[in-house]
Amino acid sequence: MNNVVQDLTKGLNKNIKKIKEALHESPELFVRQIQLDQNGDNIGALLYIEGIVNTELIRQSIIEPLHSVRIKDKDTFMNTLACYYIRSENVEVVTSISSSVEGIISGKTLVLIDGFESGILVDTAEWQQRSVEQSIRQRNIQGPLIAFSEQMKVNLNLLRNLIQSSTFMVEKKKIGRVAKTDLAIVYLTDRVDQIALKEVQNRIDSLQVDYVLESRIVEIAIEGTQKTFFPLSFITELPDAVASALYEGRIAILVNGTPTATIVPNLFVQYFQQPSDYYLKQLKLSVRLITILSFLITILLPGFYLAFAKFHDNLVSKEIHKKFFEETITILPLWAEVFLLTFLLQILGLGSYKISREMMLVVSLISTITIGTTAVDAKLVHPLSLIIAGVVYLTSTMLTTGTLPSSLQPIRYIFLFIGNFFGFTGMGIGLLLLIIHMSRLRSVGVPYLAPLIPFNFKEFKDVFYRGDLRKLINSPHKYPHDDKNKNN
Repeated sequence: MNNVVQDLTKGLNKNIKKIKEALHESPELFVRQIQLDQNGDNIGALLYIEGIVNTELIRQSIIEPLHSVRIKDKDTFMNTLACYYIRSENVEVVTSISSSVEGIISGKTLVLIDGFESGILVDTAEWQQRSVEQSIRQRNIQGPLIAFSEQMKVNLNLLRNLIQSSTFMVEKKKIGRVAKTDLAIVYLTDRVDQIALKEVQNRIDSLQVDYVLESRIVEIAIEGTQKTFFPLSFITELPDAVASALYEGRIAILVNGTPTATIVPNLFVQYFQQPSDYYLKQLKLSVRLITILSFLITILLPGFYLAFAKFHDNLVSKEIHKKFFEETITILPLWAEVFLLTFLLQILGLGSYKISREMMLVVSLISTITIGTTAVDAKLVHPLSLIIAGVVYLTSTMLTTGTLPSSLQPIRYIFLFIGNFFGFTGMGIGLLLLIIHMSRLRSVGVPYLAPLIPFNFKEFKDVFYRGDLRKLINSPHKYPHDDKNKNN
C-alpha cells in the first residue's frame, strides 16, 4: 500500500478499481453508488470498511445532503461539496490513492464523484472501546479513580478536563510504514522544558518501524541507546499523574491502543512520589521515607543477609549464632536457598497476573504449603531465609509506580551474589558503582538523579519530603542539561 503513489483520475470506476487493488480486494470494503441529482448528471460512490463506521452517521451527514446538491461551477464543485453540503466537522479533500486508502482504513468514508480528480474523506469512524474505569494496577487512597483507556481521543479528553488552559498543546503524529498508528505529544507551552521537548520530537521523528502495537517501541526510541536496568521513561495510567507532570514542565506521549502515558524527562525520585502523597495530610513524610527504605531493602537485604552469615556472623552473640546458623542443617547452601525462594516468589507474583481469579485461592494455598511449611519441615531451606525472602517481596510491593519493580529484580540478584562472595565491603563498592552508573544516565538529556546529582537545593521540597502544596504549585521547575548531550 505504501508503494501506491498514483493520483485519482476523472474516471469513477477506475478510481474504485485502484482502491480495491490497494486494499487487496478486501471483502470488507463496501462500495455504495449514489446519484447526486435526478437528471443523473453527477454520479458518485461512497467507499468505507464495514464494521468500523457508523452507517447512520453516513446516511445523515453524507447521503441525505448529497441528494440536494445544486452546484453548477465545475471548478469549485468538490470544495463546495465538502464545505457546504457534507455535515461533518472533519472533512478533507484528497487527490491521491494512498491518502484515500489511509483514510478508509482509519474509519473514514471516501466520497468519489465521476469526472473529478479528487475525493472527500469524511470522519465516520465508530471504534469499539471500553468505558473509562478505575485503575487496577495503580490505585489512589484518595483522589481521582479513573484511568486511561485504549482510545487516545478518550485519554486526551480526560487530560483536557483536568487542564483547562489555552497553553495545553497536542502534537499529533502517525508512525508506522505498513500500518499507521496515532501518537500524541502533550505539553504545556508556557512550562515545558524546550530542550527536552526538542529531543523528544527528534527521537520520535527518527523512529522507523513497520507498525506499532504497543507504546514500548516508542519508549525505546525516546530512552535512547543507554544500557541500563532502570527505566528512563515514566509509565502511568493515571490522568492526574500526567497532569501533574505537565505542570512541572514535562512531556507526555500517548499512543493509540495503549491505556498508559509515557512521561519524560524521567527522574529517579519520581518513583517515590506516590499520587496519594498529595491528597492526604498525614502522608507528607511517612510514606515517602517508607518507600525509600523499601527500595533499599528490596535490592540489598538478600545480599546483606548472605554477607552477614558468611563473613560477619561474629557481630552477634554466640547464642544467636548457634541457634540460627549452627544447629539448623539444610540441604541447599545458603545462597541457593535465598536465590530459590526469591525466584519462586517472583514467579508467584508474575503468575498472579496471568491466571484466572478463580485459581488465585488454589495457587495461594499451594504456594503457602510448598514454599512455607513443607520447605522448612523438609530441611530444604532455613526458616530465616524464608523470612528474608518474604520481607523482600513485601517491600517490593511499595514500588509499584511505573516499571521500576521489574528493573530492580536483576539488581537484587547482582547484590545477592556480591554479598555471598565479597561481604559488606563488596556490597559497599557495588552500591557506589550503582550510584555512579545512575548519575551517568540521562532521560532526554536530563540527569536521572536530579536534583540529587547535580545537587539543586531549590528542588528538594518534593524529594524526601512533600513540601507545602501552595509552594509546590507556584514554583516553576527547572531541569539541568549537559552542555554536550552525547548518546543520551
